[in-house]
Amino acid sequence: MTLTTGFSIAPTWLRGQAWRREDSRAEEILSGGPIVDAVVRAESAGFDLAFRPDALTLPMGTIGRDPAHLGLDPLVQAAQLAGATRRIGLVVTVSATFTEPYPVARQLASLEHLAPGRVGWNVVTSRSGDEQFSVDRLPDSSARWRRAEELVDVVESLRAGFPAAAMRVDRGAGVFVDVERVRRSDHAGENFRVAGPLPLPAPTPGRLPLMVAGGGAATVSLAGRRADAMFASAIEADAGTQQRAAIRAAAAEAGREEPPLLLPGLSLLLADTRAEAAAIEQATYPPSLGWRRTGPHWSVVGTPDDAVAAIAARADAGALDGFIAFPVGSWRSVELLCDEVMPRLRALRLVGDPGGGWSSGR
Repeated sequence: MTLTTGFSIAPTWLRGQAWRREDSRAEEILSGGPIVDAVVRAESAGFDLAFRPDALTLPMGTIGRDPAHLGLDPLVQAAQLAGATRRIGLVVTVSATFTEPYPVARQLASLEHLAPGRVGWNVVTSRSGDEQFSVDRLPDSSARWRRAEELVDVVESLRAGFPAAAMRVDRGAGVFVDVERVRRSDHAGENFRVAGPLPLPAPTPGRLPLMVAGGGAATVSLAGRRADAMFASAIEADAGTQQRAAIRAAAAEAGREEPPLLLPGLSLLLADTRAEAAAIEQATYPPSLGWRRTGPHWSVVGTPDDAVAAIAARADAGALDGFIAFPVGSWRSVELLCDEVMPRLRALRLVGDPGGGWSSGR
């Protein structure tokens, strides 16, 4: 079994009280520099994709002591990473609840030009954020996911409406764009009315690799019919096994030969010894503050060997097709994940040699 490996673009090694460590580079975080260094390291280690989760609200109750949810816009950050990397896929999160297809399609097509063949998107629905937008959040999950699916349809229609082949740049004939190859979308649906076309071509033929996030019935249904992967919370292995079976059943019902991947989040607090990892955990998430260490994700606190054993066990149990790693506790977790966990997984043939990244391979 060859796992698909994702690395979180969010600066998770700063969360909790870890930002107070001398090596955290907390002062630089809004420059993007530490993130670039982390993703370049992940690319060298052979990760398939760099994934940027997102939130639309700032938790005022905790932001004074924990930098979680503080960060750059995902698409802007991905543009910075496009110039610093060459192979790794860049997967950005888009809230279908509060966005419009035209700007999303334009931003994604722009990012494709900066990172050809390496762009994917994670489409989510939002449970909060109403106060930030003029558009009201739809009242139920089913309606929100219908809006999400319509967003995907319109974005892909806009991308297809201006193909790369339409760019002629024929100096002799005086033809810059072959207008006959450019078409309007003229979409009028339940949630959106969009004419198109985009003001730039989409350089990647076909649709963009699609990830959806969640685990409810509507998410599973969309993943089975349309997505390449589902990012999920699976704290226990049994939850991963059930979610993987559910999206495979949905894919089979939709007549798909290749089912979507189940990629659970994996929080990794790594150190050179278990005792050191436990001490870092205690300092990062002091019980007096009442913070949960794992958050919504599967979690390993220990050494690289502990992480490899946990990943291998879930792979053997059929509880995943890969994972998205969130290194926490310290920068050392980033180093150990890239420099020790990934080579050991490769030695076990659980991950492949560095290749073309998830986006160009799916």
